[in-house]
Amino acid sequence: MEKNKVAYTTLKIVKENILGNKEPTYNPITLIGLDKCKSYRFFFPIFDKDFNSQYKSFINYCTIDKLDIEIVCRKKLIILENIHEIVGNKNMQEKLHDLLDICFKSKIQVILCSDENVEKLDINEVLKSKMLYGLKVFVEK
Repeated sequence: MEKNKVAYTTLKIVKENILGNKEPTYNPITLIGLDKCKSYRFFFPIFDKDFNSQYKSFINYCTIDKLDIEIVCRKKLIILENIHEIVGNKNMQEKLHDLLDICFKSKIQVILCSDENVEKLDINEVLKSKMLYGLKVFVEK
């Protein structure tokens, strides 16, 4: 946990905001360097079993292709994995754009996880700007 201190501190702030029913401090938070098979283990020290069992109805943890936009408004935290997979897929880019609009307006925290630096993704520039609007944190592997 020491080598990714900034990332874990950021996640602790997210957790405290959810527990205290506060608005997101940074939105979205983009974690760069997380691949799908490591994401769950990365989040577990912060969003542990007790937190998940008590607040699971407020959290949606999925990939963008599995996201149901209709349920977003009932959540406090959306964690999306494999954001880099939107490259070349206009439908997923539009879906993410819509999601970010909803979350910004409704003050729902979004955490985007990507293997690749979002700044270098070949995607719509407006969407890229929205993805980088909050806090960008590099995760050491």
